[in-house]
Amino acid sequence: MTALIIAVYVLLITLTALIFIFLSLKHGVKEIDRQLPEILQGGTNRLITVSGDDGSLKKLAVRLNESLSTLREKELKYENGDREIKTALSNAAHDFRTPLTAINGYLDLLENEADGEKREKYLRVIRERTDTLTKLSEELFSYSVAVCANRRKAEKLDACAVLKETIADFYEAFRAKNITPEIRADGQCETVADRTELARMFSNLISNALKYSAGSFSVTLEGRTFTFENDAENVDCIDVNRLFDRFYTVKNGRNSTGLGLSIAKLVCERLGGKIGAELHGNRLKIILTI
Repeated sequence: MTALIIAVYVLLITLTALIFIFLSLKHGVKEIDRQLPEILQGGTNRLITVSGDDGSLKKLAVRLNESLSTLREKELKYENGDREIKTALSNAAHDFRTPLTAINGYLDLLENEADGEKREKYLRVIRERTDTLTKLSEELFSYSVAVCANRRKAEKLDACAVLKETIADFYEAFRAKNITPEIRADGQCETVADRTELARMFSNLISNALKYSAGSFSVTLEGRTFTFENDAENVDCIDVNRLFDRFYTVKNGRNSTGLGLSIAKLVCERLGGKIGAELHGNRLKIILTI
């Protein structure tokens, strides 16, 4: 009889404990169920909290908070990307419309002009505007190629050698601006990359320097870090902080979509490297580590 009473007491205690656990779990689930929609709809940085001491519910809350944090990051990237695309489309439309308007205007003038000297002048302007459109189109195409590249042709190569080959391709451009490039990169920098992508990255960095340089250009290699340096009188600290933003151009960056440095950053990060810019007086430094 005594044993039966003890068994009943144990059963009652067990049932009470189970009911308490059940009610605690139910309360915790209701807390999560109430908070989750509010957080999702409110767009706040609040975290889900549970008042009970149940370990499994606390683990669930932690995992939900981690998922919410990831979701917020993706939403922010989407919002920034959507805003950036709208700005980019507006800028691109303006960049293309300006030379097209000029071309149409000079074609009208050319059609009704009999003076040979004036006709040659109009043709020269049309050629210049056509070249501008070509450059803009090439930058947009290069960016789309860079975004879609998949490194299937990755190979072990010397980045320093690729750099020197790329600089040699700009010989005429340097000579046209009366710039003698200084190359202090005598060592080797082995990496695994697509040769075309690596050359495109270096090419865009050199093109950027040529576009804004006031008369000098140098490249230095220390370990695995390349430093591209040039005079840049028209660049300020605000410009430097945004140089790698897609579709951003400094005030005197005409005939450009601003994609060159963005492509360089994209390729660099795909190689597992990092890139940044510094301004010291009127000297601009692009620092690239691969």
